[in-house]
Amino acid sequence: MATTLSLCAPNRVSCSRLGGKRAVGSTRALAATRAPARFASRRSVTTRAVQEIAGADWKKEVLESDVPVLVDFWATWCGPCKLISKVVEKAEDSFPKDKLKIVKIEVDPNPDLVEEYGVYGLPTIILFKDGKMVEGSKREGAINLPKLKEHLSAYGLDA
Repeated sequence: MATTLSLCAPNRVSCSRLGGKRAVGSTRALAATRAPARFASRRSVTTRAVQEIAGADWKKEVLESDVPVLVDFWATWCGPCKLISKVVEKAEDSFPKDKLKIVKIEVDPNPDLVEEYGVYGLPTIILFKDGKMVEGSKREGAINLPKLKEHLSAYGLDA
């Protein structure tokens, strides 16, 4: 038997907003009445997109860059790569353009880079400075934003 729940209680949606009706079984009606106001207060935020590069752009975008470059090696079939993708996007917004450049490169079409830099686990992030891989900067596996910032600060990059 369904439970009848009144949404006209104090600190809840007023009876006039619901037309004096009662919700049956849950408070979904409450959430539905508050949703428009909640979404109306959100602001549109412009973010920089992480640049996805091809193997042909590797030299220009990474090795010849004037600023340090964090490279995210990823694959379409990799679940943890999808998780770290959001972290990398947030990191892109945290660091000024003149301090750090972040790019992504898919591993499947670029096996030569995978072999050259020893990318055996995904996702892998590697920091490059002055056209060279920073020794010890390679990190495999998913990572959260605070840990990524901590990892980069160990190499002199602070947000």
